[in-house]
Amino acid sequence: MLSLLKISVSGYRMLCDDFTIDFLSKARVSEEDDQSEIVEIAENLHSFNAIAFTGSNSSGKTTTLNLIFRVISLMKTGRWSFDKNDFKSEYISLHIEFFIDGVIYLYDSKIYPVTSGEFDIVSPFCPIRNEIIKFALYKPSVGKRYADELDYSIDDHATGIEDTSVLHFFCRDQMTGTYLSPFSVGGVRVTNSFFECLERFDEKLTLSIVRLLDDSIEKIRYRGGDVVEFKRYGQPTQILNRVQTLTQLSNGTIKGIELYIRVISLIKNGGVFLVDEIENCFHKNLVNNLLFLIMDKTLNKKNAQIIFSTHYVEILDIFQRRDSIFVLHKNKGKIDISNLYDDYRFRTELSKSKRFNNNTFGTLLNYERLMEVKGLIRDEVSNHD
Repeated sequence: MLSLLKISVSGYRMLCDDFTIDFLSKARVSEEDDQSEIVEIAENLHSFNAIAFTGSNSSGKTTTLNLIFRVISLMKTGRWSFDKNDFKSEYISLHIEFFIDGVIYLYDSKIYPVTSGEFDIVSPFCPIRNEIIKFALYKPSVGKRYADELDYSIDDHATGIEDTSVLHFFCRDQMTGTYLSPFSVGGVRVTNSFFECLERFDEKLTLSIVRLLDDSIEKIRYRGGDVVEFKRYGQPTQILNRVQTLTQLSNGTIKGIELYIRVISLIKNGGVFLVDEIENCFHKNLVNNLLFLIMDKTLNKKNAQIIFSTHYVEILDIFQRRDSIFVLHKNKGKIDISNLYDDYRFRTELSKSKRFNNNTFGTLLNYERLMEVKGLIRDEVSNHD
């Protein structure tokens, strides 16, 4: 099975150059430790079943998750869909490290924006150039030092197609990943995937999830097309279309149903699930429950991973470890990343949320700016007295 070990990128959106996400454990992993959060990729090589990104508003959480999803899509399909907003320089420089069946792979490339002449047929995918992929048999004796201590060979595969990566040869049937973007409370963004989720498992399981989120619902059954059978306790059964169905459900119920069912699918099938603003629309206890499902080794036998962003730092208190938590900051228009274990020192007996709420990691709103806004509001209100 494929495991993503590291991503490093330059020239992508507002991320600083050499922006690096290291998915491997930083703190020591021993047999005496609680192993519930640990994924053993190979002997002496460990990652996590849940990885969190946090930070203040507009700190880069969504951008970072988008980058991970872009990389997963590249590994699955060999292609990078063109979006002019991705490019903050002439090209994106990309480095990926991953593990498949006892072999370490190091991949480098440059991704260019799509350009065309007046009459050219334009590809929707970016040209991918200067690709190099190196590989070496992993040795447990080197552990996390694999990049420097293994003897790598260069693979000479080539697709012959400028917008298709050689990663397609290695990862096509190995990498699985999905992305659930944040919901808008004012106008819930829902695709067909919500209704597909209602069909994914047997009715008893689906209904139990629905009732966990809204115990007044007796039945909700997607009949395909634009037909949904819906019933609340004490009321007659209704045949609704999909838009009408959504008006019967709260934002939290809609997102919760899809999130729970996708997590169950993740546990069954393995892979990576990316969730932006995981706490958006419902109570943190539900999020905690979902994370505990992922961390339950008796359920998560395929080492599935959930990678999520959150503003709700109390959620992070369920993590025993600190090295699976990343903090994002934006400074002068550039987004940087730090790790709670590598880059901060604080007493481990203190809860993570207390540290965040005490602004240990510089993630709270700027006090001077808050006071400036308050003063301007006072002036605005006074001018209308």
